[in-house]
Amino acid sequence: MQDGITTIIVNLTDYPGSDPQASWIIALDGLDMSVEDTMRELQELTWATKDEYPVMSSLRSRQGVHNWGASSTFAEFILEMSAGGVGALGAVGFQAAVRDLFGRFRVRSRGDYWGTTISEEEALRVARRRIATQYGVEADDLTPKRAEVDAVNDSHEFRFEHSDGRAFGAVVGVLRDSPTCMRIWREEPQT
Repeated sequence: MQDGITTIIVNLTDYPGSDPQASWIIALDGLDMSVEDTMRELQELTWATKDEYPVMSSLRSRQGVHNWGASSTFAEFILEMSAGGVGALGAVGFQAAVRDLFGRFRVRSRGDYWGTTISEEEALRVARRRIATQYGVEADDLTPKRAEVDAVNDSHEFRFEHSDGRAFGAVVGVLRDSPTCMRIWREEPQT
């Protein structure tokens, strides 16, 4: 899969088929790995808890060619893992494992060029739109509660409160000169 863009999404869910608690997203240019090797690496994440069995999961991929005047290839991998029963410590372990795996993918690609930091206003718009799409909420119902700038990673992190009491978060940066939501998550209302 050398040419084209490879998008890898890892979703951590409460149980199979539910909305993700958290999503990690990376788009890489020219990933130098076969589909089979990429799938194998992603399947290793299901053993991150080091239990006797892997966590419940679903892994799917698709590849294709875009022809809109110029041709380009793409590949997409989506891993959904169930966090049910692993607790907070297990979720922290998943985050570390995903971060490590994404680092290994970056090494095997031509990179995920980061441009300059986008404005907070633009990053906020991208975050709201991505959360609305992923979780089926209205973007206008998301009230920003916290905004932070990560100067080291040239990104913005937001925390939103929805009108129904749920909280959502997002990390937005610039990837290949385009504002990109790198990670999103949701929290259930506090009772």
